[in-house]
Amino acid sequence: MSSVDTQLHAALARAVAGVPQHELRRRVAALSHRYRTEEVDDATPGISDPLDALAYAVVRMPATFRALHAALSMAGHHIDAAFTTQLDLGGGTGAAAWAAVALWPAITSEIVERQPAALRLGKHLAEGNFARNWCWTPADLRNWSAPGPVDLVTIGYVLNELAAARRDDLIRAAAQSATTIVLVEPGTPGGHRRTLAARDLLMEQGFTIAAPCPHQGPCPIDWCHFAARLPRTELHRILKDGIRNYEDEKFAYVVATRRPVRAAAARVLTRPTRRKGQVVLDLCTPDGTAEHVVVPRSSPSYRSARDAAWGAELRR
Repeated sequence: MSSVDTQLHAALARAVAGVPQHELRRRVAALSHRYRTEEVDDATPGISDPLDALAYAVVRMPATFRALHAALSMAGHHIDAAFTTQLDLGGGTGAAAWAAVALWPAITSEIVERQPAALRLGKHLAEGNFARNWCWTPADLRNWSAPGPVDLVTIGYVLNELAAARRDDLIRAAAQSATTIVLVEPGTPGGHRRTLAARDLLMEQGFTIAAPCPHQGPCPIDWCHFAARLPRTELHRILKDGIRNYEDEKFAYVVATRRPVRAAAARVLTRPTRRKGQVVLDLCTPDGTAEHVVVPRSSPSYRSARDAAWGAELRR
């Protein structure tokens, strides 16, 4: 784990100390039921009190941190820009700010969130870590207006909380002030569709797609998503009735920018299959097509194919 990973787990452990596990389990079950439906009423708060906020943070924050970190890493890799200011919309308890500071330690972040309990917990988790560079703004994204210019806007796990028309309004408002926008949604078919709709809208606003797509055309597959692996703490396993000591957080994302882009040569769309003497890859290519590729050991690109990971860029 990175040092920021370690700090986050330590902050969560301090926050949960002394809270009865049976109370957390009950809140975790209720929150899980809400988000499994993927039909969220944006007038009904997902986090209504401090225990809800804590249950969400303990179970979901490490996973959303890893997914956001993976997407932000792609922004750093493919965009010629320095990120010094971040605006995190619907930031909850601050996972995107934690992910950004792990990559750019000097970045300053404003976290916008409508749920007071999430804001309070987010501030508490940041105390002694990054609070000096962060500010927390209570605001409702359903009637939010853009502030002044900012290097980076993050919108993580938010669109599924909004009605369709409000999603479009939010993307347009973010595009008014952002140089780069990184948007992450759950790695479900619905999350993919919402991400594609946001991608189209950002391109209409003059943005270039930097990742994951190595092209600016229509998506060539029905369901594009990726995975970030994270370790589970003992409490995490107990609250989620898990057996394994890790989990894979599946997510869909888009990185869009007004800056120059270093386009990917190709994107690995699924976990590679490694067989004796060959590697089998599914790729998204610069010409906007999906390719199923078998790379034999005799190929000059075999070594890069052998080392490729799901979601990574593949240079051929």
